[in-house]
Amino acid sequence: MSEFTLPALPDLSPATPVLWRGRVWTGVGDAPLEDGAVLTRAGRIEAVGRAADLPMPADTVQVQTEGTVLPGLIDLHVHARPAYLPWFVAAGVTTVRDACNSLETVAALLNPAGLAPRVLPSGPLLDGPDAFFRNFGPGAVHEPGDGQERTAGALIVRTPAQAERAVAFLADQGVTHIKLYEALATDVYAAATHAAARLGLPVMTDLGMLTTRGRAAQLDARQALALGVRSVEHASGYALAAQRAGFDPQAELPGDLLDELAALTVTAGAALVPTLSVFASLATDTPPDERDLPLAGQGGPVRESLEAQWNAVHAGTRPVRSLARADGRLAAQLAARIARLGGRVGAGTDTPAGAFTLPGGSLHAELERLVQAGLTPVQALRAATVTAADILGRADLGRVQPGAVADLLIVGADPTADIRATRDIRLVVQAGQPVNPVALRTALEA
Repeated sequence: MSEFTLPALPDLSPATPVLWRGRVWTGVGDAPLEDGAVLTRAGRIEAVGRAADLPMPADTVQVQTEGTVLPGLIDLHVHARPAYLPWFVAAGVTTVRDACNSLETVAALLNPAGLAPRVLPSGPLLDGPDAFFRNFGPGAVHEPGDGQERTAGALIVRTPAQAERAVAFLADQGVTHIKLYEALATDVYAAATHAAARLGLPVMTDLGMLTTRGRAAQLDARQALALGVRSVEHASGYALAAQRAGFDPQAELPGDLLDELAALTVTAGAALVPTLSVFASLATDTPPDERDLPLAGQGGPVRESLEAQWNAVHAGTRPVRSLARADGRLAAQLAARIARLGGRVGAGTDTPAGAFTLPGGSLHAELERLVQAGLTPVQALRAATVTAADILGRADLGRVQPGAVADLLIVGADPTADIRATRDIRLVVQAGQPVNPVALRTALEA
């Protein structure tokens, strides 16, 4: 039996059993298991328990982590590009749900040239004729059947029949979920949700916020929840629901209304993905301090491109600072209430669409913001692990349990006590294989 201490790890064959020893937080229980261990082989977790109690094959490699072993993190809301896929891995994010991309881009994301997280794509979102994506140029918006569907960021659907055909088309392209946007007509939106349900595809929805065009949307959160959406992104549609109930969504909303909306979300079985980091960066003229986030100091052309985009977004949204504060307050209040009711809150960053949302790194900031909103550190961790996996419908992700994919994140301290401990990354393990630091550095600099 071989024994190693991080970071001196050998190249491991996928068939080699590896025992990762240390404090273990499974994602399922509340308290971590001290002096625990995780046995992995062939990309899966075979056993979890106290190190002294686990049987080990004779050829097992033991790795003493001197830290906490937890599930690889999941970012539920990203807009990925191939160039920065390694950034997620470096930050311990082993799975991402892509929230909108052309099918051409999705193909590149699913066939990366190097290190990359698992990508679960929606492909282009579905929207109405007055689509916001028209602002991105004529190539960003197409209609199903016009021969340009693979290049579109948004597919325009005007009738229920078109919505049904668009959902069927995306299902044939292998998407894992459907995204519905703010300008869809009510009957078209309903047709899309029903078509997705028949095909077993969960629906994520962005109904618009105060900072965008949420009050001009045709559906509010109540209506979307009644139609069976799996997750509501950015706490969108709730401000419109409050306005329709006779309240000013820019003001502090009454607690009983917030309680009602939170309970409605839980009863519907839907999840809230509040993306608090998006509102935090738009609510102030001062960019957030990200110096201690993973890869915060990473330079190069990818970072320069991201910075240029973020600075443009931040400067262009100066007139909506107060609206962003209202959006962020509403999202935080709903997240805390849903968590207290035992509902599902998922962690997503909208990276890099939101200003200064660092690929991979900003998920750690999102976890801290969830705690600041009122979630416990364990609830926040679950928002990026087991709860996130449940939102995805993937019982094999986001947990350290026998049979699950062996995606692990090893950090120095105990994040169940201090959520900022996730930032002290010692090692990332993908499908049982430790990510080679040299290969990771090469990928980041490529």
